[in-house]
Amino acid sequence: MNPNDNNDRLPENVSAEINDKITRFGAILIAVAIILFCFSYTKITQSFLQIVLYVLSGLLAAIGLFIITVITLGARMEKHKTNFFLYNKKTKQTIPPAELTVQEARQRITEYMSAFKRRGKLYVGELFDIPMIPEYFKPLFCYELLCQIAEEGEEKAELFLSYGAECSEIFAKYLMQTDDYELARLIRGYVHEFSEKREIKHSFAGYLHEHKAQLEEKMLRYIVDNIDKF
Repeated sequence: MNPNDNNDRLPENVSAEINDKITRFGAILIAVAIILFCFSYTKITQSFLQIVLYVLSGLLAAIGLFIITVITLGARMEKHKTNFFLYNKKTKQTIPPAELTVQEARQRITEYMSAFKRRGKLYVGELFDIPMIPEYFKPLFCYELLCQIAEEGEEKAELFLSYGAECSEIFAKYLMQTDDYELARLIRGYVHEFSEKREIKHSFAGYLHEHKAQLEEKMLRYIVDNIDKF
């Protein structure tokens, strides 16, 4: 995932201009269909040719109406689209990205993740395998889970490390997508050491606790940098 993917999106005014042109094209098709129908009704005497023109005018009208309907519905959906992190359901207002706090961001991520619990437990491997979850959310899951380990201590750290190399590779994959190569390397190292020396859980929990503020800062920066995706 490349943070520059947002640059591929059309500016809002350009998108609106394209929608207007497509809508006008649909209206032209309907106008042509009406003219063709009137012409065939008043000027054509051959029944076979008249039927063909009726069918053609009906087809053009249907296509034009379909185009206008799709563009209109799309514009309405775009107008009412809300941002996962910036829209407040209680106040029904959207805040600027600069006003988003780490606490608010983490709360929304946690709520999202909790929707995928089974029997009250969150299975980390499954969380990253669920097809319905967009890929751009998954680096945030990594940061949130690491923050939880920082807060909850050794027991949570031991559980994470016990997931083994497969889990560490998943985390490394998504952390590297945010250019956090050093953290990805450290997690791989801790998991590898844990498989040989169990007491490593203490230093892993301690490291995350010490760097919790940096983890939260990275999380928030990733959200703001990619805010249009959410």
